Amino acid sequence: MSRDGFVSPQELAGLPKETAVLLAFSGGADSCALLHLLAARAKSDGFVLTLAHVNHGIRGEEALRDRDFCQKRAEEYGLELCILDADVPALAKESGRGLEEEARAVRYDYFERLMREREIPLLATAHHADDNLETVLFHLCRGTGLSGLGGIAPVRPFRTRMLTRPLLGLSRREILDYCEENRLEYVTDSTNADPVYARNRIRTKVVPILGELYENLPQRTVRMTESLREDEAFLVGLAHELLEKAENGYGLSLDVLSKAANSIRTRALMEWIGRETGHTPERVHIEGVLSLLDGRHYGAEIALPADFCAAAEFGSICIYPRQRGEAKPLRLPLTEGEWCSEDLEFAISVKKIEENTKINNLSTESYINLNINFDIMKDNLFWRTYREGDTLFRGGMHKKLRKLYGEANIPVRWRARLPLLCDGEGIVWVPFVGARDCLKNNTPTHRIGVLISAKRRKE
Repeated sequence: MSRDGFVSPQELAGLPKETAVLLAFSGGADSCALLHLLAARAKSDGFVLTLAHVNHGIRGEEALRDRDFCQKRAEEYGLELCILDADVPALAKESGRGLEEEARAVRYDYFERLMREREIPLLATAHHADDNLETVLFHLCRGTGLSGLGGIAPVRPFRTRMLTRPLLGLSRREILDYCEENRLEYVTDSTNADPVYARNRIRTKVVPILGELYENLPQRTVRMTESLREDEAFLVGLAHELLEKAENGYGLSLDVLSKAANSIRTRALMEWIGRETGHTPERVHIEGVLSLLDGRHYGAEIALPADFCAAAEFGSICIYPRQRGEAKPLRLPLTEGEWCSEDLEFAISVKKIEENTKINNLSTESYINLNINFDIMKDNLFWRTYREGDTLFRGGMHKKLRKLYGEANIPVRWRARLPLLCDGEGIVWVPFVGARDCLKNNTPTHRIGVLISAKRRKE
């Protein structure tokens, strides 16, 4: 292996050469080669190198052998080794995740904790060009976009720090040759050949066949993924610009999104949904949200990860927690002041209008002025929620409220929870729809303005 193929963690991250490094050390050939290179660089550049080993509790005696081996290597180099003994099978059973997923979470949580406690900015792992090739093939077979075809990045943010792969430009063969040339001992994980894992079958069956057909395939794949990551970074940058334009405090503007190229808005939605729900969305979630742009599912709820939903509401796409159970029936008298209901997700404000204000009865989507004798009518005006069969007298006839909701594109989730202003004769005003014809008034004593606004709520 040529040392020219090795790039130090500090160089990859653009940090000073004396920056401390935590090495994820398994005891395999790859991490032993990386340890040898980093230990020499630590002496010459004067940075602190710390090792971290995780026993996942999966391979029994073999795993204990690996742990002891790592401890001996650390002592030989005069370096500190931090060890975590975990019961990944038990943790996976508790969390419902697969063994590989749980092992990875445990491993990286431990690395992050060590780096935070010891103020180590850089993590180094021994991923190499063959790992990158396997990752690309794995993503390709599962169905992926440009991001997945970009393979393994040589450096990327790791929570509040940086993760680096100094050996990514080198093949597995080059690393084994390096170990042999430098007489480096290493251990072998028997599960790497277990055919139960899809990645292992790609490694042992697919890659050898492709290697016979194409020379230097791992290195060629590295060059390809570098180019694809550059393209992806450019598109992601445009997606961030789109988000800045589309965000309006309630959600994302349908108008702004609809004018953007699909490749850009798809990435913008991936970023936005992940941020709002805390979970990475899948393609089906993105396609569902995109269907809202052309009105195919306007008013419908689109399921998202972590029990969130998305819907198009008054020119925006918004995300909210999925509502559970039926709306609680509401009946409250109309009084001056402000009130809100967490269950109903609406805020209502009722204010007196000054006597010298010239005004006629007026209603809009979210506001109504009533020129009434408040002293007489206040005991007759009240709020309640929707009842099956409700009608509103408009245009000289009683119209089904359900139909009016549909015509006004009132979100389905609002319809049973929207407060309706009523009197003894029926519904006076439906927020976001309008008021009934010919409001009955007596000699006014003072006038009131009623404002209703939707509250954005996240749990």
